[in-house]
Amino acid sequence: MHNGAATLRACLQALLSAPGPTREFIVVDDGSRDESRHIAESLGVRTLQLLVNLGDGDARNIGVKYTTAPIVVFVDADVVIHRDALQRISRFLSENPDYSAVFGSYNSSPNGSGLVNQYRNLLHHFTHQAGKCEAETFWTGLGAIRRSVFESMGGFQTNRLPDVALGLDLFDAGYRIKLDKKLLGTHLKVWTFRTMVLTDVLLRALPWSEIILSRGRFTDDLNTSLINRLAVCSASFTILFAIMSAFDYFFFTVAGLFFVLTLLANTHVFKQFWKERGMVFSIGVIPLHFVHQLCSGLGFVLGITRHYLNKKSLKNRAVDLSLSCPATHLKDEQ
Repeated sequence: MHNGAATLRACLQALLSAPGPTREFIVVDDGSRDESRHIAESLGVRTLQLLVNLGDGDARNIGVKYTTAPIVVFVDADVVIHRDALQRISRFLSENPDYSAVFGSYNSSPNGSGLVNQYRNLLHHFTHQAGKCEAETFWTGLGAIRRSVFESMGGFQTNRLPDVALGLDLFDAGYRIKLDKKLLGTHLKVWTFRTMVLTDVLLRALPWSEIILSRGRFTDDLNTSLINRLAVCSASFTILFAIMSAFDYFFFTVAGLFFVLTLLANTHVFKQFWKERGMVFSIGVIPLHFVHQLCSGLGFVLGITRHYLNKKSLKNRAVDLSLSCPATHLKDEQ
């Protein structure tokens, strides 16, 4: 947790009061400059204060080292769990020893008003609710993993979407992960248009893309499912051909066709918004969802660029090292 004072008290109070098994609490204050540590301590929760901001993965790894329970539950500082959340986790992992981890989602009643805020939180809820129950990844907003499995994987290996990376590694290693769609929490973060764009490009799409490129294949789950990838491509081509229409009006028609394809690819999302908030809200979020998918496309382009620039840099460095360290041939004298 980094600078989570605004929401930490509500998060901890929900955890402290939730029924369920015996538990131990650790708050890792990841170099905060606010009152986070004092809030946690005032509630009697053990707090580890890091002097510098190490990032999500390292901070959580440190926190796990100070716990002893066989099940490790991760909860973001801006999430208020439902009262049955800990019971659901405990019951599921007790009754299903073949599963290594379980995670849930935000509920459909996010904190705060405003179109952008409601849209962005509901989008996360809908994405998880439409995900595969046999998940390919993991989420630490509200998720749990067996300590033995966590330690066998070496914990979180990166600070850029560490939970996603760990989940993919678990999946590749043959471990089973459950997406429990009734394991819910209220998200207290209030989104603005600016935070949505910056997060979608730099903190979601870019690191997601780098993880995908390093693995050499896409996942077909959550926001990287085939239909979502199609929608991102369609939205990107809509803008590309709209720009090209400045030189030839024919491309304006092509842009229109790709826009229609984008809407069709997102039909399942808009149906969920309609069901939850009605027609006016659903129509109002169409531009926001279009921007969201453009951000995803931009993040992917940036991810490809950085991935191949890094590969080129490593290749050049290897060449430089080979030139600076010529091979030495030794003659075996008998």
